[in-house]
Amino acid sequence: MQTNRVISIFGDSILKGVRMLSGTTRYGTTDDIGLESIAKSHDWILDNRSRFGCTVQKGEQLLNRQLEKGETPAVVLLEYGGNDADFRWAEVAARPDGEHLPNTPLPVFVETMHRMINTLRAHRVKPVLTTLPPISSERYLDWITRDGLSKENILLWLGDANAIYRYQEKYSLAIERLAVETGCFLVDLRSAFLEQRALLPYLCADGIHPNDAGQRLIHDALRRAADANPVLA
Repeated sequence: MQTNRVISIFGDSILKGVRMLSGTTRYGTTDDIGLESIAKSHDWILDNRSRFGCTVQKGEQLLNRQLEKGETPAVVLLEYGGNDADFRWAEVAARPDGEHLPNTPLPVFVETMHRMINTLRAHRVKPVLTTLPPISSERYLDWITRDGLSKENILLWLGDANAIYRYQEKYSLAIERLAVETGCFLVDLRSAFLEQRALLPYLCADGIHPNDAGQRLIHDALRRAADANPVLA
């Protein structure tokens, strides 16, 4: 029987619980996902190392640092891709005829995730992956251009606003394929949103962070996954 009851989460602002505070343009952390309650109901110890703005390459550094200290949880949940799929929009707006790469190009993202999975297994830690909650291209485009960036130039480079959604979706699909290829348990956060009749009621004004209702969808998806696959049993 597994005696180490620790689950570590390495991710970005989504599982950090970050969302826009009601009536403001500021971000704050809330507990609508209820990670602690899910952990307690399964007699797990939660160690949430998610960070706002974190990419997979930074996440790998954080993970290796933890393992080098001899801190080996039983399970590590990896939740990356949202910031990796994003672009430096000021540079895009300034040079719409130029070549622009995402923060982490997709092949680098997949390679890094694969390496993290192998590292965890080498330390006898079970890796768990998650798909990405979907985003609203239009709402996000309005958000990133609110302070004067040229929406016209960004759209000129994108081709159409929905390209933002498609770029992010490619990373989520890559995570699904990676889970199949490596035999990792996958928590499907994305489907919890796509099963809803409308997406916008579950997203903040920035179009990328789940609001309180969206965080409750994440809670439900995580709880169903935990009940269906008790990885620490």
